[in-house]
Amino acid sequence: MPVRLPIIKPGNKLGEIIVTALRKQAPHLKRSDLVAVASKVVSICENRIVRLDHVPLSQSSKRIARRWRMDERLAALVQIEADRIVGGVRGFLLTEKNGILTANAGIDLKNSPPRTATLWPRDSDASAKRLLEILDREFKVKVGVLIVDSRVTPLRLGTIGLALGTSGFLPVCDERGKKDLYGREVQVTETNLADDLAACAHFLMGETDQRIGVVVLRNTRVRFGSSYDSRRAKLSVERCLIARNLLPIRNRRFSYS
Repeated sequence: MPVRLPIIKPGNKLGEIIVTALRKQAPHLKRSDLVAVASKVVSICENRIVRLDHVPLSQSSKRIARRWRMDERLAALVQIEADRIVGGVRGFLLTEKNGILTANAGIDLKNSPPRTATLWPRDSDASAKRLLEILDREFKVKVGVLIVDSRVTPLRLGTIGLALGTSGFLPVCDERGKKDLYGREVQVTETNLADDLAACAHFLMGETDQRIGVVVLRNTRVRFGSSYDSRRAKLSVERCLIARNLLPIRNRRFSYS
């Protein structure tokens, strides 16, 4: 169920805006609903907006900008925000940020005021938990919350959904030990329910001027619990098929010359 929001401004109270919108457009939250919120909405409310003209430049950020044909201030901001820079293509850097491989450390210019950039929430799980507590109090039902951003997938065109932060439900379903159609025991498969559901929400939210900042997801098969967050869905570099093969450059400085 898509929920349309007003234009969000820095410093707006996230909980109040979402509760008001839900009461008008989806007034009957049910037990075990999931409330998906666009990360941009969360970031703007949390004042995670940076004026590009205020970002300090360095010689290394200028080299990055020349190498990948990027705006110098954006390149400098990515360098500040990223945990590490892996590589890039024209206009974008592949980075690691908060244990996630993402473009430009999650920094986005789209739907951010002119000459500004919007950063990821500082702690998306904490943001999801705070919103969950407000929804529990206001609607008197146990629900779950996920903070949704978009991402790209290797060798696939276009963006899909990413559960940047979650609270109140187990983000992964462990399929190991179950039987397949031919009676074979499943050995390694775990389903990332949070990202699957984020993709559903992302489909309705859109990427331009739709203003669908919230999506209510119903009849999901997730397990609810107050102690669960997105850390359950993260994988170490050493165990990741893609990131592990980027590991040889993990401990040396990337060359931008």
